[in-house]
Amino acid sequence: MITNTRLFHAKKMHTTSGVAAPMIWLVFTLLLASVAAAAETVKVITTPVFAQIPRLQASKDFQVLVRVEAPPAAQQQRRVPIDLAVVLDVGGGGATGTARLDAVKKAVKFIVRQIIHDDDRLAVVGPSSNSPLVTGFLSTLEARRNAEKSVDELEPRGEFTSGAGAGAALEEAIKILRELPATASRSSRARFVILVTDTATTEASSRFSKLPREDLPPVHTLGLGAAYDPRALLYIARKSQGTYSFVDDENTDGITGAIAVCVSGLKDVVAVGTRVRFEAPVGTSGVTIERIDSGGYVSPITGDKASGEVSVGVLYAGEVKSFIVHLSVPALSSTSTTTSTVDGGCDKQQLLTVSFVGHYTTSEGDAAAPAPSPQAILYVQRPPPEAIDVAGGALQRVPVPVVMNHIARFGVLEMVTTFVNEDIWQLSSITVEVATKLRNQWEQFVQARQFWSGLDLGVLEVEVNRMVTFLEAAAAGTRSGSSATAYMLSWLSSYQMQQPTAMGSPGSVAAAFVTVNMQLTLQQATIITTAAPLCIDGGCPACECGCDDRCVQPLPPPVLVPSGRGDDTYRVHPAYPQRELFNAINQAMKHMYLALVQASNLTRCDAAAGLKVLPA
Repeated sequence: MITNTRLFHAKKMHTTSGVAAPMIWLVFTLLLASVAAAAETVKVITTPVFAQIPRLQASKDFQVLVRVEAPPAAQQQRRVPIDLAVVLDVGGGGATGTARLDAVKKAVKFIVRQIIHDDDRLAVVGPSSNSPLVTGFLSTLEARRNAEKSVDELEPRGEFTSGAGAGAALEEAIKILRELPATASRSSRARFVILVTDTATTEASSRFSKLPREDLPPVHTLGLGAAYDPRALLYIARKSQGTYSFVDDENTDGITGAIAVCVSGLKDVVAVGTRVRFEAPVGTSGVTIERIDSGGYVSPITGDKASGEVSVGVLYAGEVKSFIVHLSVPALSSTSTTTSTVDGGCDKQQLLTVSFVGHYTTSEGDAAAPAPSPQAILYVQRPPPEAIDVAGGALQRVPVPVVMNHIARFGVLEMVTTFVNEDIWQLSSITVEVATKLRNQWEQFVQARQFWSGLDLGVLEVEVNRMVTFLEAAAAGTRSGSSATAYMLSWLSSYQMQQPTAMGSPGSVAAAFVTVNMQLTLQQATIITTAAPLCIDGGCPACECGCDDRCVQPLPPPVLVPSGRGDDTYRVHPAYPQRELFNAINQAMKHMYLALVQASNLTRCDAAAGLKVLPA
């Protein structure tokens, strides 16, 4: 049992490396270098389902996809420092408990080595209710040595009544974060809790529900084995805007990987206190915001439906948050002055203004402060009847595929959420009828959208079919009902928060939310073979410096992988962010072309004037 709780102040660790060069870093550096300058700030992008609405027509439900894209990697001096409390409630006794505890020790050491920046702080909290807190900050070298020593001294927890240990330890962790010295401005730091447990029950979530909601840090929960209650961990994660992951007994060696999925975002925060604001144009346009699809994020709309907001909170490097805004757009009279000429276009109407507000760390490393708000203003064409007649009725009649796919994604999320609430949440045992019901609901969902142009449900189909398979196995007794429930709730958590979760193992992650940072951090966790001692200031040989968890695979993953549909189609590997990938390919092709022209002693023609010019 942990007999005390320690607060560690983690400064940057210096290591020497004699291992093979991690080529993937070079690949990703070259891949993203051409777009890094353009991706240093958060981007806000709006995409309407149609680019035009005829002037004399109204649209009661005009959908707009809003995407908030974070930079792919935060520069070290611009990342937001973090305060992280790790709560351990594991090792209930027996061979399984001991093996699980050993795997957790390895995972916590991985966290210690990942939190390496100057201003990061780490606390490790045990389940003992009378654990004293070592206040203040230890020196950097001593802090890291004490951290690993404390982890090594962990012993099996023993038995706790009704899983109350997790609730007590979680309370203590939140208290630690709330009572940090006043000199550490909360607006300039990101605070998190990681709860690792193999025994938490509804008593833990009930205890958590009584905590003050104000200033509650995100709690990322990780369930181990099958003896805990997945519903309790999802409840804790959902109420705090955290995520729920789990590792089943068949994948105990994947606990470090599951931790890596979570830590990959925490260690590279680019903004805190973030909100996305939506505003309909003021005046007589009549445009109103009817609804915002935001998953697990709160998205209130004002009474007059003129504005709305989504509270995102923390934004990780490389993250993309997507929302669907449903607008009501009235018809315009033929003499309306609402439209205007914008950017060379005619008869355009402004429908929506989207702003991103948050706190960033300045390039000098100063405390985070409100930054200039990235903004996007959406216009659509409102052509009059005569313009349509002249153009031969050439309106965009096919919806934009990316918008339709996001509408479908939120639709599947709503379907699974309703199914869980009605058929899983209160269920004591899983029957074959429950699995059949989900399969039928999915088939009805697909059939209702069979004529949607450009719709691609391939990945979602694989994930829903896996849920059905797990439910059928649980009904047949070949899989535990807890494991089947855990998979569905972890999937739900991932899609609600639009963040990756480990759904049984670190290899089972929703591809839609994989980032470059997650892929690299997971590779580091996968390669670890031994928990080598810390190397401080180059004071030990390369082979003793704990370099294993700083390495990655010697070769990058393939750019294209099979789509999983059973045919000859391919998709982009989730390790590569598609927008940056294709931009990088275009830039690379341009440079290759120019180099070939110059090497061949040729000249390029000016397409506009038909003149030949020297190569650039």
